[in-house]
This record gives sequence, C-alpha cells and structure tokens, in this order.
Amino acid sequence: MELRWLPLLTSVLSVGFALWLAVRFSQRRRPAYALWAVGLTCYGASSSIEAMGIWNANVFRWWYLTGAIGVAAYLGGGSVYLHRGQAFAWLVVLCVGLGALPAIVSGYAQAAIAGLAAAVALALVNRRTKEAFAEAVTIVLVMGTVLAALQVLTAPVNEALLPTPNEIATGQALDAEARILSPLFNIPGAAALLLGALASLAYYVRTRSQVSRMAANVLIALGAFVPSLTSSLTRFGLSADFYVGQLVGVLCLLAGFAITDLTIGRPMSRPSA
Repeated sequence: MELRWLPLLTSVLSVGFALWLAVRFSQRRRPAYALWAVGLTCYGASSSIEAMGIWNANVFRWWYLTGAIGVAAYLGGGSVYLHRGQAFAWLVVLCVGLGALPAIVSGYAQAAIAGLAAAVALALVNRRTKEAFAEAVTIVLVMGTVLAALQVLTAPVNEALLPTPNEIATGQALDAEARILSPLFNIPGAAALLLGALASLAYYVRTRSQVSRMAANVLIALGAFVPSLTSSLTRFGLSADFYVGQLVGVLCLLAGFAITDLTIGRPMSRPSA
C-alpha cells in the first residue's frame, strides 16, 4: 500500500512555499516569483488529490489539469525571467515548437497548430523586441492554460480506468485529445528549467563566479526532473518510488527558490548584443 502521507507532505510544502513566493512577489514585484507560485500551487493541488485517493471524473480532470499541465510549464516560465540571453530565448522557442511534435505525429491538428503558432509568435517577439520575450512567454502560457482548461475540464473520462485509492494515478482515463495537450506545456517547461541550469553551469565554468546561482538552477532543474523520472517509471509498472520522487522534487525546488531569493535582482545570463 502506498504511503499517502508522502503526497500530503508534498502538498503542504508546495502550498506553503507558494504562499511565501506570493508574498515575495508583492514585495519585490519580480514576475518569476508569481509564476513559480502558480507552479507550486498546481504541484500542491495535484499532490493533495493523490493524498485523498478519492477519484471521480471531475476530480480526475482537475488532477490532470494541475499536475500534467500546470506544474512544469509555470516553473519553467518563471525561470525564463532569469535568463535574458538571445541563445537561451531561441532554445526556448525551439522547445515550444518541439512540444507540438507529439500532436503532429499523432495527427491532432488543432493541438499541433496551437503549439506551432505559439513558437512562431515567440520567435517574432524575440527577433523584434527581445526585451519583452519573457513577458511574451507569460502571455502565451496564460492563454494556453485557459484553452487547455476549457478542453481538459470538459473532456470525456473513462471511469473504468480511474485509479483505485491505493493506486498510482496516470492520465490513461482521460480522452486522448485532451492528453495530447500536456507535451505542449511539459516539454518547453522542463526544457527551460534544464537549459537554465546548463546556462548557469556554463557561466560558472567560464567565469568561476555566481556559484550560488548555478546551484539554485541545478536544484530547480532536479526538482522538475526527479518527479518526471519517477512518473515515467510508472508506465513500466515501477511505481514504488513515485511519491518519494514527488517529495524529493519539491524539496529540491524549495532549496533552489530559496537560494534564488538571496541572489535575484539581475539576469543570470548576460544579454546578447
């Protein structure tokens, strides 16, 4: 039997830190704080649903929307504000386009067009008004979330495939046309976190400075990667570490955000000329 206190602890930590980030946003007006707060709120919401273990179609839809759509996308969106280099921005644009690849391969035209349109819009912003790139990412993310919510919250759910109270939840009960939306959010979100960590690592290797920022980005990237890894393992029947992975992930995120709070105030990457 899975230990449901693990997702409960994950939820409490996530929501508590999201509130702290919201307070910090009200004090500093740094958009990264607001986006991270949304991502952690989604993390807490999905974990609390897992902790309760009481499933029906509506609960399942909200679990999918918060966990599969909201977490990585908003955490990654917050990190975009910390990296203002042109190379980083173009890589984010590329990853937004790659997020549409599963929809293209699977033949879901609407999702594919939406993902490619988002990539084109961000590419135009980065080419013409690169200073507004992070803000454009936020606008695209919010608009995409609204459209995804309209689809996910009305999508058919196969109640015969809903998880039992002691079973690890997967997205298989949701209609495939709604499930194909998650790569549009998760691929660029996770990529932004990973690219941010790599950019900070490269800057540290080159200059031997800002070690705290490098550590913060690595921790944040791990915070997204570890739960993704344990979640992927459930597809192969390896679910024992799923809740542990979530808890380790949120602890890495909290440590990374705490370090960032001590150093935030200027971009981690120097803007390109």
